[in-house]
Amino acid sequence: MKIENVEIRDIAKEFGTPVYVYSLATLRQAISEIKQLAPVTRYAMKANSNSRILKEMLDNGVKIDAVSVFEVQRALRTGFLTDDICFTSDVFFNDDDVTFCLENNIYCNCGTLGMVEEYGKALKLKGTGSSKISIRINPGEGAGHSKKTNTGGPYSKHGIWYQNLDEVKRIANEYGLTISGVHMHIGSGGDMEHLKRITGKLVEFAKQFEEVETVNFGGGLPYQYNPDLQQEDITGYKTILEERAKLLKDHFGRDIICEIEPGRRFVAGCGTLIGEVRSLNHTFDEEGKRIDYVLTNVGFCHLLRPMAYGSFHPIWFDGDNLGPEQDLIVAGPVCESGDVLTQKDEEPVARKLPLPNPRDCIVIGGAGAYGHVMSSNYNSQPLIPEVMVDGDQCVQTRSRQTLDDILREEVG
Repeated sequence: MKIENVEIRDIAKEFGTPVYVYSLATLRQAISEIKQLAPVTRYAMKANSNSRILKEMLDNGVKIDAVSVFEVQRALRTGFLTDDICFTSDVFFNDDDVTFCLENNIYCNCGTLGMVEEYGKALKLKGTGSSKISIRINPGEGAGHSKKTNTGGPYSKHGIWYQNLDEVKRIANEYGLTISGVHMHIGSGGDMEHLKRITGKLVEFAKQFEEVETVNFGGGLPYQYNPDLQQEDITGYKTILEERAKLLKDHFGRDIICEIEPGRRFVAGCGTLIGEVRSLNHTFDEEGKRIDYVLTNVGFCHLLRPMAYGSFHPIWFDGDNLGPEQDLIVAGPVCESGDVLTQKDEEPVARKLPLPNPRDCIVIGGAGAYGHVMSSNYNSQPLIPEVMVDGDQCVQTRSRQTLDDILREEVG
């Protein structure tokens, strides 16, 4: 098996396992596909903030949506200008955050009434910074393959409830703020019909703010993780957005900047997580049926999505003497029963896979989004390296942590 022109086994041998690997060719293809959809495209960098991926976005004219001030600073260090960055959040993490945004002229997209008010108070107190802000609106509905990935509707913490927009206007008037942008992101998993309906809602909300300059329709572009199914076609979104831009221009009598900010669709497909099969195990259920487990060195401290969301990731094994296909539950080394890579509806489920042998490689696809960025030091496991493949070139972009690295920040 190869990633571009590089053998997976060679990557595992050179960098050890587990290791995240990103294909630049696949990333560039995704960037080209998405950039055609809207006049302005942002990358939701929370999906994968690797510096080499950010550099690729910068080189291709993609702007940034950041969800923490540290992400803002990371983007600035990569070379993005302040005008390229939008900071989206429901809160300022602390007083230093709002001060940083004001002093550095970072455009803020506020997801709660309290955040709008905090920005206004700080602007009034400090007398420096921009009076222009954007607001994130909760339209009353959302989308996602689980409740944990649904970022709209009454059970989502995100966004200003659509019935509270008059209160936004009151706060803005009190502190001299200009609502120059409106934004909506309702989660990952909507289809084109859903996106068409929800973007129409945002257009109607935007009409309530006379000084609007930018409408950001968020991300949520569908992505199909199962390689046996057809990849989701997103080309039709371009026509939807063009229709929305025309409605906005007809209403305001001027061009309104229309933006989108995908994260997962940009990077999910470019990432592969390579690990190693360490052992085989089996049990018997109450009826005497055998249950076979493949235990690997890839745990939820490396890839959290299956345990947290019940997410599907394609899995292959790379070995010389793979056995016949059979039902296998693939799991990791973490001391938790939920450390299972093959899950459905947040429960372990067997998958038909060829039986591997210890020391064979396990290859996990669709790992470019919400993979390394959500990893942890649980069980004192070091964070793992990241490697970039470009043709036949393979370059490490993050080194493997050591125990000394983990302990260095501890005091006493």
